Amino acid sequence: MATPSPTSSVRDLSVAARTFVAGTVLAGSVVLVVNFPTQDVNVPLFLAFALASSLASTMKVRLPLGTGSSNLSVSYTVDFASLLVLGPGPTMVVAAVSAMTQSAFGTSRRNALHRILFSAAALVLTMHVAGWVFTVLGGRAGVFDSHLVRPFVAAVLVYYLVNTVAMATAIGLSTRQRVWRVWHNNFLWTAPSYFVGAGAAAAGVIAWTMNSGWLVPLASAPVYLTFRSYRIYLDRLASEQRHNEEIRRLHAQSVEALRAAKESEQRYAMAAAGSNDGLWDWDLDADLFYVSDRWKLMIGLSTADRIERSEQWFRDVHQEDLPGLRAELARHLDGDTPHFEHEYRMQHLDGSPRWVLCRGIAVRDETGKPTRIAGSQTDVTIRRRVQDELAHAALHDDLTGLANRMLFTAMLDRSLARAQRSQNYQFAVLFVDLDHFKLVNDSLGHVAGDKFLVAMARRFLKQMRPGDLLARLGGDEFAVLLDDMPDVATASTIAERLQLALLEAFEIDGRDFYASASMGIAVGNNGYLKSEDLLRDADAAMYHAKSLGRARCQTFDPSMHASAVQRLTIETRLRRAVERQELSLEYQPIVALGAQEVCGFEALVRWKHADGTMTPPSEFIPIAEETGLIGPMTRWVLKESCRQVAAWQRALGQPVPLTVNISAKLFDRSTLVDEVREAIEESGLLPGTLKLDITENFLANNADEVIQRLDGFRAIPVELCLDDFGTGFSSLSYLHHYRLDALKIDGAFIGQLGSDFSEAPIVTSIVNIARELGIGVIAEGVETLQQADRLIGLKCPLAQGSHFSKPLSADKAYEFLVKAPLPNLDTDERARSGWPRAVVA
Repeated sequence: MATPSPTSSVRDLSVAARTFVAGTVLAGSVVLVVNFPTQDVNVPLFLAFALASSLASTMKVRLPLGTGSSNLSVSYTVDFASLLVLGPGPTMVVAAVSAMTQSAFGTSRRNALHRILFSAAALVLTMHVAGWVFTVLGGRAGVFDSHLVRPFVAAVLVYYLVNTVAMATAIGLSTRQRVWRVWHNNFLWTAPSYFVGAGAAAAGVIAWTMNSGWLVPLASAPVYLTFRSYRIYLDRLASEQRHNEEIRRLHAQSVEALRAAKESEQRYAMAAAGSNDGLWDWDLDADLFYVSDRWKLMIGLSTADRIERSEQWFRDVHQEDLPGLRAELARHLDGDTPHFEHEYRMQHLDGSPRWVLCRGIAVRDETGKPTRIAGSQTDVTIRRRVQDELAHAALHDDLTGLANRMLFTAMLDRSLARAQRSQNYQFAVLFVDLDHFKLVNDSLGHVAGDKFLVAMARRFLKQMRPGDLLARLGGDEFAVLLDDMPDVATASTIAERLQLALLEAFEIDGRDFYASASMGIAVGNNGYLKSEDLLRDADAAMYHAKSLGRARCQTFDPSMHASAVQRLTIETRLRRAVERQELSLEYQPIVALGAQEVCGFEALVRWKHADGTMTPPSEFIPIAEETGLIGPMTRWVLKESCRQVAAWQRALGQPVPLTVNISAKLFDRSTLVDEVREAIEESGLLPGTLKLDITENFLANNADEVIQRLDGFRAIPVELCLDDFGTGFSSLSYLHHYRLDALKIDGAFIGQLGSDFSEAPIVTSIVNIARELGIGVIAEGVETLQQADRLIGLKCPLAQGSHFSKPLSADKAYEFLVKAPLPNLDTDERARSGWPRAVVA
């Protein structure tokens, strides 16, 4: 009988192994209960066989082959005898008792419960199947005639196969080995022992029934001899394994000893070689030249090679460096230098150059004439290589290998100098900036972004003409120095080639990406004196290309420079205006269509200068967003507008809704929610009367972070309106995924509501969408009565625009509010009329 090796815990088994063990235990339990013998059982004989099988189970041989070892015992001999005498039912119980005895008490360490149960269940199933085959083929317990041979042999074969396959499967699944390999290595060759045991069992039973019990010990002799020969064979295998392991251990020790000896020999050779210097001595009068072995090895010569004349030395010097070497030697021999020192290249025997540092000092006679000179020579090839690499790194971008800003500026200065000398020389600078490159870094990480830049640099290099210089100035900015152009149109041609090169997708980490770039061209001429001026103009042209929609190229003209200067001026003045709180607010009424009653105000920031002129928001808001001034500006707008509207609410004794725009650039501002809450609490604004206008760009961030930010606003509470709906992506998924309170139809659609109603389907769709979602809708930019009437026909509840009132100062807004008061509606009426829920007190 074979049993698997123990496993410490059922949790250590794989899912497949646990399933197999559980299934076997369950099946064995069911078979044992259903087929448990209850009648015609010879109890004394049954107990004798159970005791004999249990005792025999302790006589076993451990099979050491394979990763999962197993045991082979002689208990199956008793089981076969019990099958012949008692029949399948009682023998199944005998086998179960034997298996549990062997698993529980026949091992050096305690087996886990699941292993004991599995061994018993597996043997119950084995004996049940073998007994069934025995019975089907005509075998009967206690009947011993010629018809017994076929069913008994078949039962033994089935017993062997079922028992060993079950054990091999358990071992294979628990140790993650192939079941066939486990069975082949551990159980195939045990087949003879089963048949020998079966034969001995049959012989012993027949001898007992013939009253020849003295022959029973003889019948057990083959079993003993079989197990004894197995044990001797297995001991021999174990001895061979130990011998092989010892041979491998000794071999490893020998290899390690040889390696240590070799390293020791190398260390000795290196120490014996001394320093890294080769020695030389030149007798100037006789022109005899001596060098040490180390000197020869530096240039690939063997120690047996003879060098006796100075021309042999000069012959191996690199031809470009030979004049300098001779000149430095002559200076020292003439007494101009106290010692000789010079770096030059020597030609190695393999054809490669070797940089060497040669030092020496001359010996002179009493007249001062040099008679000989001697010194040393050091191989400095590695140091020179490092120096060259450092020099290259100082002038090249370490990511792409392109020229960096320093090298590009130096080459540009050279082109400017040439333009001053030659009227016919033409060149240009092409400034390239990738569009939306930040999205790559933010979505995939900087490693993928770096790969993207490298791939783009390689693609750009393929479009360069001979003599052009491509440089990476930093980040996602590139520049091209177009040298010696035949005409100005060449710059545009090169720019178009670069744009075409970007049309093909870039594959980064298994993903395809498409890129675009904005480009600016500045044509060089003798009017430029400094390289930074030319780069500045190319940069200005590039920004002009971005302002026109990106993915295009623009050539610089002086108006672009004036625009850039104006932009810088606006930025400087805006920063000062924000710091000094020189901005002001105007309030545009939001009215209920049809009733012509005020439903709230939208706060709009204005920038009026001391001279009475005004800078429109379309100019200074984008600058504020780019420079970060949008943060303090928005904080001031929140506090001032909340303070003003709170005063109106207290004066009128009723809620006045207030709307404030929030830039998408403020999404990452961690204090935004707290700043809104602080503005409401400090001003005393009634809860629920502040609404924030956000754009789709605000929602185009990480979904979890957007939800967290919106939930923070709602907890204040603050309502949220999606501004300029219809002009961006207009993604309906935003409306489904995020909780919004109102949609604001962009004025571009309202302004085209003419007599032909060309835009009516779009406006109607937006109004219907809002109504179906149960949220408010506000039309912006209503300028004419015709537009207002059309919106009333479309059942748009709220609107704002110059038709009702232009943006007003705080005083005039209050007067407007008093003349056209807020409607006094209850909650249900407000909801039916399309009022925003913030109006409800």
